[in-house]
Amino acid sequence: MSKSQKLTEFHVLEVFVDEMEAQGRSKNLVRLNLDETFAKRVSERLGDSISLDTIHELADRCLANEWLEPKVMGGGNYGGLELTTTGFGVVRSRQRKEQQLAERSLLKRASDYIEDHKGLFVAFAAAIGLIGILIRLLR
Repeated sequence: MSKSQKLTEFHVLEVFVDEMEAQGRSKNLVRLNLDETFAKRVSERLGDSISLDTIHELADRCLANEWLEPKVMGGGNYGGLELTTTGFGVVRSRQRKEQQLAERSLLKRASDYIEDHKGLFVAFAAAIGLIGILIRLLR
């Protein structure tokens, strides 16, 4: 995980989808325990050390949003969790968005950069204008 990338609950959900694909099973047949092994998988996926407490905090958000739900009795708060249909949709939607962003043309990326930083461009243009006015007045 790069320093600018913040760990979110979506990273936890992505591990569920990865496990579904690895097992070749639907979301209804894959249940995971959010234990040290799971924390290690997330850490390996992101290239950064992630604590179990952090995983549990993220899982609480997923449970609150009904993206994950417990399916095993006696599994505790973080045992036997299953990805819900909504959670699966969230992951797929984010993956599609990332793919679309990656496939943008050079012109579109430049346009998006300008749009994202238009305040900076406006300030730069204003500074150039002010310098031009000052030069004209000092002549």
